Amino acid sequence: MIEVRRSKGAERDELYELWAHVFSEDRQWLDRFFSLRYSAKDIFIARVDGVLASALHALPATYVQQGRERRCSYIVGAATDERYRRRGLMGQLLAHTAAAYDHPITLFPAVREFYGGHGYHTTGSLLSFSLEGQIGGERMAHGFDWRTLDRIYRSANEEQGYLVRDEAAWGFLTSGYETVCTQDAYAFVSDSKAVEAFALTQAAADRLVEKLIRVGVSSLQCLANSPLSRLLGEEKGVPTPMGMSTHPSMDGVYIAEQY
Repeated sequence: MIEVRRSKGAERDELYELWAHVFSEDRQWLDRFFSLRYSAKDIFIARVDGVLASALHALPATYVQQGRERRCSYIVGAATDERYRRRGLMGQLLAHTAAAYDHPITLFPAVREFYGGHGYHTTGSLLSFSLEGQIGGERMAHGFDWRTLDRIYRSANEEQGYLVRDEAAWGFLTSGYETVCTQDAYAFVSDSKAVEAFALTQAAADRLVEKLIRVGVSSLQCLANSPLSRLLGEEKGVPTPMGMSTHPSMDGVYIAEQY
């Protein structure tokens, strides 16, 4: 027997263990997530013969588009126990989630084709560039304020729109990535790749790229028609798809990894 529904709140420990098992998640990180983001009414589960087999968290979120803040949900922790895969459980959860809200559902996909087959479409992309030059060994600096990152993020994405990030969201991102921050610019770095980079002016783009090269970053992703893409040569950029949404109205809105 398959049961698909919202969580009733008594399943917190089961949900925690499912996430930890499927993603081999660090328990300290998971404790923090469940402390800050756990919301039973926004979690959808599938049970098979009473066993918690699959679940997703549809975090309450907002996005800004054309200067107006609107509601959405952002899916994280979409997990199915390997014993119950290929039974259509996650597809049922996605359908149940979409039917539960009258606003867009968004996510940053692990398997884009799967979500595309369930009504999600890509809202936008970044351009990927190789960074040429002398690779150095300078250490990345810390000590930045999340409000500084938020100001840069909002200003850089003001024209097309963006998901709103609160202090907790910035905390998850800056603890998960190395962060390089210079005046009016920043980048999140993983495995020598700047997976998110924004600069507000051409001078800021120059400073950020110089810093990234000094700390050994080999590639960078940024918005098209931005100070960074102009500096690196727009025509050299390779489009990299980003987040997805159930609503075409969100076309252009910047959606990336978020918790």
